[in-house]
Amino acid sequence: MADDLDFDSFENLDDLDWSELEKDVKENVQETAPPSSTGAQAGAPGGGMGGLAAPSAGGAPNIDINYLLDVNLQVTVEVGRRQYFISEILKWGHGDVVELEKLVGEPLNLLVNNKPVAKGEVVVINDKFALKITEILNSEERILLLNS
Repeated sequence: MADDLDFDSFENLDDLDWSELEKDVKENVQETAPPSSTGAQAGAPGGGMGGLAAPSAGGAPNIDINYLLDVNLQVTVEVGRRQYFISEILKWGHGDVVELEKLVGEPLNLLVNNKPVAKGEVVVINDKFALKITEILNSEERILLLNS
C-alpha cells in the first residue's frame, strides 16, 4: 500500500487513512506468527509487507522502519516566542525591536514538526548560524513543553 502512495509533502500525515497499512501489518504478523494450538500454519516470514514485520520473542511484532528513513521532517530552532495584538503589530516599523521571552544564554528549543525534541545553543560555523544540541528531551519533558 505504501508503495502506491505518491507524496509531494509529508505535512499532513495525521490526516491520512492508515487503516489499510495497519491491516497489512496485522495480516503479516498473523502470517509470520508461530503455529497456534489449533494447528494453523504460519506463513513464510516477510510475506505481505515485504518483510516489514516479524514476530519477536514476546509475540509482539518488530516493525522494520527503514522505509521511513526518507520521510522529510520540518526542523525548527525556536529562538523565542511572544504574543502581540494585531493593533501592536500594525504599529511596527523599520528598526523596531521585537522582544522575546527567552533570556540571553538560555538554551534554544529544537522542534521537529513543531514538537520539542531537544535543546541547544547557537554556534557559528563557516559564517552560518547553527545549533549545537546540548540535551535530548525525554518523553516527560516533551509533554511538559507541549503543555506550556
